[in-house]
Amino acid sequence: MMTTIDIWLNEEIGRINPNIYGHFIEHLGGVVYDGIWVGEDSEIPNIKGFRQELIEKLKEINPSVIRWPGGCFAETYNWRDGIGPSEKRPTTVNWWYMNDGKLESNQVGTHEFIDFCNLVNAEPYFAVNATTTTVLEARNWIEYCNMMQGTTTLAQEREKNGSPEPFNVKYWGLGNENWGGGGCMTPEDYCHIYRKYGIISKSVGQDLQFIACGPYEDIPEWTAKFFDKYKEMYTVGRVAPMFGYSLHYYVTNTGRMGTELTYSDAQWYEMMRVGLDMEPFIQSQYEMIRAAMPETSIGLVVDEWGVWHQQNGRHPLPGNYLFEQMSTMREAVLAALSLNIFNNHCDKVVMANVAQLVNCIHSLFLAKGNACVATTSYYVFDMYKIHQNATSLKTEVNCKSITYIFEGKTYDIPSISCSASFRDGILAVTLANLTVDEDQEIMFNLHGGQYTSTGTMVVLSSYNHKNGNSFEEPYKVTPVEQNISPVGVELTVTIPKASVVLLTLDVSSSAVDE
Repeated sequence: MMTTIDIWLNEEIGRINPNIYGHFIEHLGGVVYDGIWVGEDSEIPNIKGFRQELIEKLKEINPSVIRWPGGCFAETYNWRDGIGPSEKRPTTVNWWYMNDGKLESNQVGTHEFIDFCNLVNAEPYFAVNATTTTVLEARNWIEYCNMMQGTTTLAQEREKNGSPEPFNVKYWGLGNENWGGGGCMTPEDYCHIYRKYGIISKSVGQDLQFIACGPYEDIPEWTAKFFDKYKEMYTVGRVAPMFGYSLHYYVTNTGRMGTELTYSDAQWYEMMRVGLDMEPFIQSQYEMIRAAMPETSIGLVVDEWGVWHQQNGRHPLPGNYLFEQMSTMREAVLAALSLNIFNNHCDKVVMANVAQLVNCIHSLFLAKGNACVATTSYYVFDMYKIHQNATSLKTEVNCKSITYIFEGKTYDIPSISCSASFRDGILAVTLANLTVDEDQEIMFNLHGGQYTSTGTMVVLSSYNHKNGNSFEEPYKVTPVEQNISPVGVELTVTIPKASVVLLTLDVSSSAVDE
Protein backbone atom coordinates (compact mmCIF):
# COMPACT_ATOMS: atom_id res chain seq x y z
CA MET A 1 0.00 0.00 0.00
CA MET A 2 1.08 3.59 -0.59
CA THR A 3 1.55 5.66 2.54
CA THR A 4 -0.52 8.84 2.72
CA ILE A 5 0.18 11.75 5.03
CA ASP A 6 -2.33 14.54 5.56
CA ILE A 7 -1.03 17.89 6.79
CA TRP A 8 -3.34 20.64 8.06
CA LEU A 9 -1.83 24.12 7.84
CA ASN A 10 -4.68 25.62 9.85
CA GLU A 11 -4.56 23.12 12.76
CA GLU A 12 -1.70 24.14 15.03
CA ILE A 13 -0.34 22.13 17.95
CA GLY A 14 1.88 24.92 19.27
CA ARG A 15 5.30 26.54 18.98
CA ILE A 16 8.22 24.12 18.90
CA ASN A 17 10.48 25.29 21.70
CA PRO A 18 14.10 25.32 20.46
CA ASN A 19 15.06 23.77 23.81
CA ILE A 20 13.57 20.49 22.57
CA TYR A 21 16.82 20.29 20.60
CA GLY A 22 19.00 20.39 23.70
CA HIS A 23 22.05 18.41 24.77
CA PHE A 24 23.65 16.93 27.86
CA ILE A 25 27.24 17.02 29.12
CA GLU A 26 28.18 14.94 32.17
CA HIS A 27 31.55 14.40 33.80
CA LEU A 28 31.49 10.77 32.75
CA GLY A 29 34.01 8.74 30.77
CA GLY A 30 35.26 10.77 27.79
CA VAL A 31 32.46 13.33 27.59
CA VAL A 32 34.33 16.26 29.15
CA TYR A 33 38.02 15.34 29.16
CA ASP A 34 39.20 14.49 25.63
CA GLY A 35 35.62 15.07 24.50
CA ILE A 36 34.79 18.76 24.70
CA TRP A 37 37.91 19.73 26.70
CA VAL A 38 41.51 19.29 25.57
CA GLY A 39 43.10 22.13 27.58
CA GLU A 40 44.44 25.49 26.51
CA ASP A 41 48.01 24.14 26.23
CA SER A 42 46.99 21.28 23.95
CA GLU A 43 48.38 20.91 20.43
CA ILE A 44 44.83 20.06 19.38
CA PRO A 45 43.19 23.23 17.98
CA ASN A 46 41.08 24.69 20.76
CA ILE A 47 39.24 27.79 21.91
CA LYS A 48 39.71 28.50 25.61
CA GLY A 49 40.64 24.84 26.04
CA PHE A 50 37.61 23.45 24.20
CA ARG A 51 37.98 21.33 21.09
CA GLN A 52 37.63 23.79 18.20
CA GLU A 53 36.27 21.34 15.63
CA LEU A 54 33.52 20.18 17.98
CA ILE A 55 32.58 23.78 18.82
CA GLU A 56 32.30 24.71 15.16
CA LYS A 57 30.21 21.67 14.25
CA LEU A 58 27.95 21.95 17.28
CA LYS A 59 27.30 25.62 16.66
CA GLU A 60 26.03 24.78 13.16
CA ILE A 61 23.07 22.79 14.49
CA ASN A 62 21.74 25.49 16.89
CA PRO A 63 22.19 23.56 20.15
CA SER A 64 19.77 25.81 22.13
CA VAL A 65 20.39 24.49 25.68
CA ILE A 66 22.98 22.23 27.36
CA ARG A 67 22.53 20.41 30.67
CA TRP A 68 25.55 20.10 33.02
CA PRO A 69 27.36 18.72 35.14
CA GLY A 70 25.19 15.59 35.40
CA GLY A 71 23.45 13.19 35.55
CA CYS A 72 24.55 11.15 38.49
CA PHE A 73 27.79 13.15 38.73
CA ALA A 74 25.79 16.11 40.02
CA GLU A 75 24.74 14.25 43.16
CA THR A 76 28.20 14.39 44.72
CA TYR A 77 29.37 17.59 43.00
CA ASN A 78 30.52 20.58 45.02
CA TRP A 79 30.41 23.60 42.73
CA ARG A 80 33.17 25.28 44.74
CA ASP A 81 35.62 22.59 43.56
CA GLY A 82 35.29 23.99 40.03
CA ILE A 83 36.01 27.69 40.59
CA GLY A 84 39.19 29.67 41.22
CA PRO A 85 42.69 29.14 39.76
CA SER A 86 42.79 25.80 37.94
CA GLU A 87 46.08 24.79 39.59
CA LYS A 88 44.49 25.11 43.03
CA ARG A 89 41.38 23.09 42.31
CA PRO A 90 41.10 19.79 44.16
CA THR A 91 41.21 16.36 42.60
CA THR A 92 38.12 14.49 43.74
CA VAL A 93 36.46 11.11 43.39
CA ASN A 94 34.16 11.09 40.37
CA TRP A 95 30.72 9.50 40.83
CA TRP A 96 31.72 6.92 38.20
CA TYR A 97 35.11 6.07 39.78
CA MET A 98 34.07 2.50 40.67
CA ASN A 99 33.20 1.94 37.00
CA ASP A 100 36.32 3.24 35.29
CA GLY A 101 38.80 4.33 37.97
CA LYS A 102 38.89 7.94 36.80
CA LEU A 103 39.28 10.82 39.22
CA GLU A 104 37.85 14.29 38.67
CA SER A 105 40.35 17.09 38.04
CA ASN A 106 37.71 19.87 38.17
CA GLN A 107 39.47 21.67 35.32
CA VAL A 108 36.07 22.27 33.77
CA GLY A 109 33.87 24.07 36.27
CA THR A 110 31.24 26.79 36.28
CA HIS A 111 33.22 29.46 34.39
CA GLU A 112 34.52 27.05 31.79
CA PHE A 113 31.08 25.57 31.12
CA ILE A 114 29.61 29.06 30.69
CA ASP A 115 32.42 29.76 28.20
CA PHE A 116 31.48 26.61 26.29
CA CYS A 117 27.82 27.61 26.14
CA ASN A 118 28.73 31.09 24.93
CA LEU A 119 30.98 29.65 22.23
CA VAL A 120 28.14 27.55 20.77
CA ASN A 121 25.31 30.06 21.49
CA ALA A 122 23.50 27.74 23.91
CA GLU A 123 21.67 28.43 27.17
CA PRO A 124 23.16 26.70 30.24
CA TYR A 125 21.00 24.34 32.28
CA PHE A 126 22.55 23.51 35.67
CA ALA A 127 21.76 20.31 37.53
CA VAL A 128 22.02 21.09 41.24
CA ASN A 129 23.20 18.63 43.86
CA ALA A 130 20.06 17.94 45.91
CA THR A 131 21.41 14.82 47.62
CA THR A 132 24.72 15.47 49.38
CA THR A 133 24.81 19.24 49.85
CA THR A 134 22.73 21.76 51.74
CA VAL A 135 19.92 23.91 50.47
CA LEU A 136 22.02 26.97 51.30
CA GLU A 137 25.00 25.82 49.19
CA ALA A 138 22.72 25.22 46.22
CA ARG A 139 21.18 28.65 46.67
CA ASN A 140 24.69 30.14 46.95
CA TRP A 141 25.62 28.69 43.58
CA ILE A 142 22.72 30.59 42.05
CA GLU A 143 23.85 33.76 43.82
CA TYR A 144 27.44 33.25 42.64
CA CYS A 145 26.28 32.88 39.04
CA ASN A 146 23.58 35.50 38.80
CA MET A 147 23.96 38.43 41.21
CA MET A 148 24.99 41.74 39.68
CA GLN A 149 28.62 42.83 39.68
CA GLY A 150 29.78 44.38 42.94
CA THR A 151 26.71 43.47 44.99
CA THR A 152 27.33 40.49 47.26
CA THR A 153 30.52 38.83 48.43
CA LEU A 154 29.79 35.86 46.15
CA ALA A 155 29.35 38.18 43.15
CA GLN A 156 32.70 39.76 44.03
CA GLU A 157 34.26 36.29 44.22
CA ARG A 158 32.93 35.56 40.72
CA GLU A 159 34.52 38.79 39.51
CA LYS A 160 37.82 37.86 41.17
CA ASN A 161 37.66 34.57 39.28
CA GLY A 162 37.45 36.42 35.97
CA SER A 163 33.75 37.04 35.32
CA PRO A 164 32.53 40.47 36.45
CA GLU A 165 29.21 40.22 34.62
CA PRO A 166 26.59 37.76 35.88
CA PHE A 167 26.09 34.51 33.99
CA ASN A 168 22.28 34.84 34.14
CA VAL A 169 21.73 31.10 34.33
CA LYS A 170 17.99 30.65 33.97
CA TYR A 171 17.40 26.88 34.08
CA TRP A 172 18.04 25.05 37.38
CA GLY A 173 17.26 21.39 37.81
CA LEU A 174 16.94 20.58 41.50
CA GLY A 175 18.29 17.05 41.79
CA ASN A 176 18.74 14.17 39.38
CA GLU A 177 17.18 10.70 39.45
CA ASN A 178 16.41 11.10 43.13
CA TRP A 179 14.42 7.88 43.02
CA GLY A 180 17.75 6.06 42.44
CA GLY A 181 21.35 7.29 42.53
CA GLY A 182 20.14 10.68 43.68
CA GLY A 183 19.42 9.42 47.18
CA CYS A 184 16.96 6.51 46.80
CA MET A 185 14.20 8.87 47.88
CA THR A 186 10.47 8.40 47.90
CA PRO A 187 8.44 10.95 45.91
CA GLU A 188 7.35 12.49 49.20
CA ASP A 189 10.97 12.72 50.45
CA TYR A 190 12.10 14.43 47.29
CA CYS A 191 9.11 16.77 47.18
CA HIS A 192 9.99 18.08 50.64
CA ILE A 193 13.54 18.85 49.48
CA TYR A 194 12.38 20.38 46.19
CA ARG A 195 9.98 22.70 47.99
CA LYS A 196 12.79 23.90 50.27
CA TYR A 197 15.22 24.50 47.39
CA GLY A 198 12.66 26.39 45.37
CA ILE A 199 11.40 28.70 48.08
CA ILE A 200 14.85 29.51 49.49
CA SER A 201 16.25 30.30 46.03
CA LYS A 202 13.54 32.79 45.08
CA SER A 203 15.48 35.59 46.75
CA VAL A 204 18.37 35.37 44.25
CA GLY A 205 16.38 35.62 41.04
CA GLN A 206 12.86 36.30 39.91
CA ASP A 207 13.30 34.77 36.45
CA LEU A 208 14.66 31.40 37.55
CA GLN A 209 13.13 28.39 35.84
CA PHE A 210 13.09 25.50 38.33
CA ILE A 211 12.89 21.91 37.07
CA ALA A 212 11.83 19.10 39.39
CA CYS A 213 12.99 15.49 39.20
CA GLY A 214 10.36 13.17 37.76
CA PRO A 215 10.49 9.46 36.95
CA TYR A 216 12.04 7.21 34.40
CA GLU A 217 9.77 5.02 32.34
CA ASP A 218 9.46 2.13 34.79
CA ILE A 219 8.13 4.13 37.76
CA PRO A 220 5.37 6.38 36.38
CA GLU A 221 3.53 6.32 39.73
CA TRP A 222 6.26 8.60 41.15
CA THR A 223 4.51 11.57 39.50
CA ALA A 224 1.11 11.16 41.12
CA LYS A 225 2.68 10.79 44.57
CA PHE A 226 5.01 13.74 44.05
CA PHE A 227 2.25 16.12 42.99
CA ASP A 228 -0.09 15.02 45.73
CA LYS A 229 2.57 16.26 48.15
CA TYR A 230 3.65 19.29 46.12
CA LYS A 231 0.18 20.78 45.80
CA GLU A 232 -0.33 20.83 49.59
CA MET A 233 1.87 23.92 49.82
CA TYR A 234 1.21 25.20 46.30
CA THR A 235 -2.44 25.86 47.01
CA VAL A 236 -1.51 28.26 49.82
CA GLY A 237 1.17 30.02 47.78
CA ARG A 238 4.16 28.74 49.72
CA VAL A 239 6.26 27.12 47.01
CA ALA A 240 8.16 28.60 44.08
CA PRO A 241 6.56 28.16 40.66
CA MET A 242 7.77 25.11 38.73
CA PHE A 243 8.80 25.60 35.11
CA GLY A 244 9.43 22.00 34.17
CA TYR A 245 9.16 18.42 35.33
CA SER A 246 11.96 16.08 34.31
CA LEU A 247 11.49 12.68 32.64
CA HIS A 248 14.20 10.20 31.67
CA TYR A 249 13.57 7.78 28.85
CA TYR A 250 16.25 5.44 27.53
CA VAL A 251 15.89 2.71 24.96
CA THR A 252 18.03 0.44 27.09
CA ASN A 253 19.69 -2.49 25.35
CA THR A 254 21.22 -5.08 27.67
CA GLY A 255 21.84 -7.42 24.75
CA ARG A 256 18.23 -8.25 23.88
CA MET A 257 18.49 -5.99 20.84
CA GLY A 258 21.89 -7.22 19.69
CA THR A 259 24.96 -5.00 19.81
CA GLU A 260 25.65 -1.62 18.22
CA LEU A 261 26.81 -3.23 14.98
CA THR A 262 25.33 -6.72 15.04
CA TYR A 263 21.56 -7.19 15.24
CA SER A 264 18.69 -8.90 13.45
CA ASP A 265 15.75 -7.24 11.73
CA ALA A 266 13.55 -8.16 14.69
CA GLN A 267 16.04 -6.54 17.07
CA TRP A 268 15.97 -3.38 14.94
CA TYR A 269 12.17 -3.30 15.13
CA GLU A 270 12.14 -3.97 18.86
CA MET A 271 14.33 -0.92 19.38
CA MET A 272 11.89 1.15 17.31
CA ARG A 273 8.93 -0.15 19.30
CA VAL A 274 10.50 0.81 22.62
CA GLY A 275 11.41 4.22 21.19
CA LEU A 276 7.83 4.80 20.05
CA ASP A 277 6.59 4.01 23.57
CA MET A 278 8.00 7.34 24.69
CA GLU A 279 4.88 8.95 23.24
CA PRO A 280 2.33 7.32 25.60
CA PHE A 281 4.78 7.89 28.48
CA ILE A 282 4.79 11.63 27.74
CA GLN A 283 1.02 11.69 27.34
CA SER A 284 0.32 9.84 30.60
CA GLN A 285 2.78 11.94 32.61
CA TYR A 286 1.30 15.15 31.31
CA GLU A 287 -2.21 13.96 32.18
CA MET A 288 -1.10 13.09 35.73
CA ILE A 289 0.25 16.61 36.25
CA ARG A 290 -2.87 18.24 34.84
CA ALA A 291 -5.12 16.01 36.95
CA ALA A 292 -3.28 17.05 40.11
CA MET A 293 -2.80 20.71 39.22
CA PRO A 294 -5.09 21.73 36.37
CA GLU A 295 -4.42 25.45 36.80
CA THR A 296 -0.64 25.23 36.23
CA SER A 297 1.44 25.43 33.06
CA ILE A 298 4.22 23.03 34.07
CA GLY A 299 5.96 21.59 31.02
CA LEU A 300 7.75 18.28 30.54
CA VAL A 301 11.55 18.24 30.32
CA VAL A 302 12.92 15.01 28.84
CA ASP A 303 16.44 15.82 29.92
CA GLU A 304 17.91 12.37 29.30
CA TRP A 305 16.91 10.28 26.31
CA GLY A 306 18.51 8.05 23.71
CA VAL A 307 19.69 4.55 22.90
CA TRP A 308 21.86 3.05 25.63
CA HIS A 309 23.73 -0.14 24.77
CA GLN A 310 24.63 -1.62 28.15
CA GLN A 311 26.95 -4.32 26.92
CA ASN A 312 28.72 -5.45 30.09
CA GLY A 313 31.40 -2.79 29.89
CA ARG A 314 32.50 -3.52 26.33
CA HIS A 315 34.51 -0.75 24.72
CA PRO A 316 34.21 -1.12 20.94
CA LEU A 317 35.90 2.21 20.18
CA PRO A 318 39.55 3.22 20.62
CA GLY A 319 38.69 5.80 23.28
CA ASN A 320 37.84 2.95 25.65
CA TYR A 321 35.56 5.37 27.50
CA LEU A 322 32.80 4.32 29.85
CA PHE A 323 29.46 3.93 28.00
CA GLU A 324 31.06 4.91 24.68
CA GLN A 325 29.20 3.35 21.77
CA MET A 326 28.95 3.39 17.99
CA SER A 327 26.01 4.92 16.16
CA THR A 328 24.56 3.57 12.93
CA MET A 329 21.39 4.31 10.97
CA ARG A 330 19.52 2.53 13.79
CA GLU A 331 20.42 5.32 16.24
CA ALA A 332 19.69 7.95 13.57
CA VAL A 333 16.19 6.63 12.91
CA LEU A 334 15.53 6.33 16.65
CA ALA A 335 16.67 9.94 17.12
CA ALA A 336 14.39 11.08 14.30
CA LEU A 337 11.29 9.35 15.63
CA SER A 338 12.03 10.74 19.12
CA LEU A 339 12.30 14.30 17.81
CA ASN A 340 9.09 13.76 15.83
CA ILE A 341 7.36 12.79 19.08
CA PHE A 342 8.64 15.94 20.80
CA ASN A 343 7.52 18.11 17.88
CA ASN A 344 4.08 16.53 17.88
CA HIS A 345 3.78 17.11 21.63
CA CYS A 346 5.36 20.55 21.80
CA ASP A 347 2.33 21.72 23.75
CA LYS A 348 3.57 19.44 26.54
CA VAL A 349 7.36 19.14 26.06
CA VAL A 350 9.31 22.35 26.68
CA MET A 351 12.83 20.90 26.69
CA ALA A 352 14.66 17.69 25.80
CA ASN A 353 18.36 16.81 26.13
CA VAL A 354 19.82 13.89 24.21
CA ALA A 355 22.29 11.84 26.26
CA GLN A 356 25.09 12.55 25.70
CA LEU A 357 26.99 14.98 23.50
CA VAL A 358 30.24 13.14 22.86
CA ASN A 359 31.85 9.73 23.51
CA CYS A 360 28.94 8.43 25.56
CA ILE A 361 25.59 6.68 24.95
CA HIS A 362 23.62 8.32 22.08
CA SER A 363 26.37 10.75 21.08
CA LEU A 364 26.47 13.31 18.34
CA PHE A 365 30.27 13.17 18.28
CA LEU A 366 33.16 10.77 18.75
CA ALA A 367 36.40 12.49 19.71
CA LYS A 368 39.88 11.33 20.63
CA GLY A 369 43.21 13.05 20.15
CA ASN A 370 43.10 15.10 16.96
CA ALA A 371 40.03 13.34 15.59
CA CYS A 372 36.42 14.54 15.92
CA VAL A 373 33.69 12.66 14.07
CA ALA A 374 30.04 13.63 13.63
CA THR A 375 27.79 10.59 14.09
CA THR A 376 24.64 9.77 12.16
CA SER A 377 22.56 11.35 14.94
CA TYR A 378 24.41 14.65 14.49
CA TYR A 379 23.05 14.88 10.97
CA VAL A 380 19.52 14.20 12.21
CA PHE A 381 19.78 17.22 14.51
CA ASP A 382 21.18 19.25 11.62
CA MET A 383 18.22 18.30 9.41
CA TYR A 384 15.64 18.90 12.14
CA LYS A 385 16.91 22.31 13.31
CA ILE A 386 14.50 23.97 10.86
CA HIS A 387 11.67 23.10 13.28
CA GLN A 388 13.03 25.33 16.04
CA ASN A 389 10.58 28.15 16.84
CA ALA A 390 8.25 27.00 14.06
CA THR A 391 4.59 26.07 14.59
CA SER A 392 3.92 22.35 14.86
CA LEU A 393 1.05 21.21 12.63
CA LYS A 394 -1.43 18.40 12.89
CA THR A 395 -0.53 15.44 10.67
CA GLU A 396 -2.20 12.10 10.05
CA VAL A 397 -0.18 9.16 8.79
CA ASN A 398 -1.83 6.21 7.05
CA CYS A 399 0.91 3.64 6.51
CA LYS A 400 1.48 -0.09 6.51
CA SER A 401 2.22 -1.81 9.78
CA ILE A 402 5.37 -3.78 10.42
CA THR A 403 4.67 -7.15 12.03
CA TYR A 404 7.57 -8.94 13.67
CA ILE A 405 8.22 -11.68 16.21
CA PHE A 406 10.52 -10.99 19.13
CA GLU A 407 11.22 -13.39 21.99
CA GLY A 408 8.17 -15.44 21.08
CA LYS A 409 5.72 -12.50 20.93
CA THR A 410 4.20 -10.82 17.90
CA TYR A 411 4.27 -7.03 17.66
CA ASP A 412 3.02 -4.41 15.22
CA ILE A 413 4.52 -0.95 14.77
CA PRO A 414 3.91 1.77 12.16
CA SER A 415 6.38 1.96 9.32
CA ILE A 416 6.56 5.77 9.19
CA SER A 417 7.16 8.46 11.81
CA CYS A 418 6.37 12.06 10.85
CA SER A 419 6.18 15.63 12.14
CA ALA A 420 5.57 18.91 10.31
CA SER A 421 5.98 22.59 11.08
CA PHE A 422 5.36 25.94 9.40
CA ARG A 423 7.20 29.27 9.68
CA ASP A 424 7.68 32.26 7.38
CA GLY A 425 5.99 30.56 4.42
CA ILE A 426 8.12 27.41 4.73
CA LEU A 427 6.61 24.00 5.42
CA ALA A 428 9.08 21.51 6.92
CA VAL A 429 8.21 17.82 7.09
CA THR A 430 10.51 15.29 8.76
CA LEU A 431 10.13 11.56 8.29
CA ALA A 432 11.69 8.35 9.55
CA ASN A 433 11.26 5.16 7.54
CA LEU A 434 11.31 2.40 10.17
CA THR A 435 11.44 -0.48 7.68
CA VAL A 436 14.81 -2.14 7.14
CA ASP A 437 14.03 -3.66 3.74
CA GLU A 438 11.55 -1.50 1.86
CA ASP A 439 11.61 1.92 0.23
CA GLN A 440 8.31 3.70 0.72
CA GLU A 441 6.29 5.81 -1.69
CA ILE A 442 4.48 8.56 0.19
CA MET A 443 1.71 10.84 -1.03
CA PHE A 444 1.16 14.08 0.88
CA ASN A 445 -2.24 15.76 1.06
CA LEU A 446 -1.97 19.43 2.01
CA HIS A 447 -5.01 21.07 3.59
CA GLY A 448 -5.43 24.84 3.89
CA GLY A 449 -2.81 25.92 1.38
CA GLN A 450 -0.83 25.00 -1.71
CA TYR A 451 2.76 24.61 -2.80
CA THR A 452 4.15 27.56 -4.71
CA SER A 453 7.52 26.41 -6.02
CA THR A 454 10.05 23.61 -6.21
CA GLY A 455 11.06 22.13 -2.89
CA THR A 456 14.00 20.16 -1.54
CA MET A 457 14.37 16.71 -0.03
CA VAL A 458 17.32 15.88 2.21
CA VAL A 459 17.93 12.16 2.80
CA LEU A 460 20.12 10.47 5.40
CA SER A 461 20.51 6.79 4.52
CA SER A 462 22.98 4.09 3.64
CA TYR A 463 23.01 0.97 1.48
CA ASN A 464 23.47 -0.93 4.75
CA HIS A 465 21.55 0.27 7.82
CA LYS A 466 24.35 -1.06 10.04
CA ASN A 467 26.70 1.59 8.68
CA GLY A 468 27.80 4.59 10.69
CA ASN A 469 30.63 7.09 10.87
CA SER A 470 33.90 6.18 12.54
CA PHE A 471 37.42 7.52 12.98
CA GLU A 472 38.45 5.45 9.95
CA GLU A 473 35.46 6.57 7.81
CA PRO A 474 34.20 9.86 9.27
CA TYR A 475 31.87 10.68 6.37
CA LYS A 476 30.53 7.27 5.46
CA VAL A 477 26.92 8.31 6.16
CA THR A 478 25.97 11.92 5.40
CA PRO A 479 22.82 13.62 4.05
CA VAL A 480 22.15 14.06 0.34
CA GLU A 481 19.90 16.83 -1.04
CA GLN A 482 17.74 16.82 -4.17
CA ASN A 483 14.97 18.94 -5.67
CA ILE A 484 11.32 17.87 -5.63
CA SER A 485 8.42 19.27 -7.65
CA PRO A 486 5.03 19.45 -5.94
CA VAL A 487 1.95 20.49 -7.92
CA GLY A 488 -0.81 22.50 -6.24
CA VAL A 489 -1.70 20.47 -3.17
CA GLU A 490 -0.18 17.20 -4.37
CA LEU A 491 3.24 15.75 -3.71
CA THR A 492 4.53 12.19 -3.96
CA VAL A 493 8.05 11.11 -3.00
CA THR A 494 9.85 7.83 -2.43
CA ILE A 495 12.10 7.55 0.60
CA PRO A 496 14.72 4.84 1.14
CA LYS A 497 14.50 2.04 3.66
CA ALA A 498 15.86 2.78 7.14
CA SER A 499 16.21 6.49 6.40
CA VAL A 500 15.61 9.95 7.81
CA VAL A 501 14.18 12.58 5.46
CA LEU A 502 13.54 16.33 5.51
CA LEU A 503 11.17 17.97 3.02
CA THR A 504 11.27 21.76 2.75
CA LEU A 505 8.50 23.41 0.72
CA ASP A 506 7.27 26.93 -0.01
CA VAL A 507 3.57 27.35 0.78
CA SER A 508 1.42 30.32 -0.25
CA SER A 509 0.64 32.48 2.77
CA SER A 510 -2.68 33.61 1.31
CA ALA A 511 -3.88 30.02 1.22
CA VAL A 512 -2.87 29.55 4.85
CA ASP A 513 -5.11 32.45 5.89
CA GLU A 514 -8.21 30.94 4.30
